[in-house]
Amino acid sequence: MGIFDMFKKKKEPDAVKPKEKYWSLSTSEGEIIDPSWDQIVDAVENATPEGTLFASLGYINAGYEIEIVQAVGEDGVYRFEALPPKDSLEYGDIYVNDGLTLNATLKLFEAFFVNRRVIGYRSWFVEKNPKRS
Repeated sequence: MGIFDMFKKKKEPDAVKPKEKYWSLSTSEGEIIDPSWDQIVDAVENATPEGTLFASLGYINAGYEIEIVQAVGEDGVYRFEALPPKDSLEYGDIYVNDGLTLNATLKLFEAFFVNRRVIGYRSWFVEKNPKRS
C-alpha cells in the first residue's frame, strides 16, 4: 500500500436492498406471479397424476417461518407439505400432513394465502434435511 492509498476513500459496499415479497403459484405447467384464489383452487384440484402432478404456493422473500406450501393428490387423498425458507436453520426440512381430503387441503392453502401462516405444522411429521442430520 502506497502512502497516497491511505488517503483514498474506501468504497462502501452498496446497501443490501431487501428483495421484494411476492406470491408464486407453480405447477408442472408453469408459474403464475400474484395468483388469484380461483387460480390456486384450480391448481390444487389438478395436483394429481392425471393433471399437473403438484401445486406449490409460495410467499417469496417474506421472512416467514414457512415460505412455500405444496400439495400432491391421488385418488382423492392429498399430501400437504410446508417448507421453510432458504435462509432458515430448518431449510431442507419438509413438514408433512398426509391423508387429507381435497377440502382440508384447500383450507390449508387458504389459511396460508390469507394469513401467511401454516398453523400446527410443527406437530406434523418432519422429513429432515439429510445435510443437517
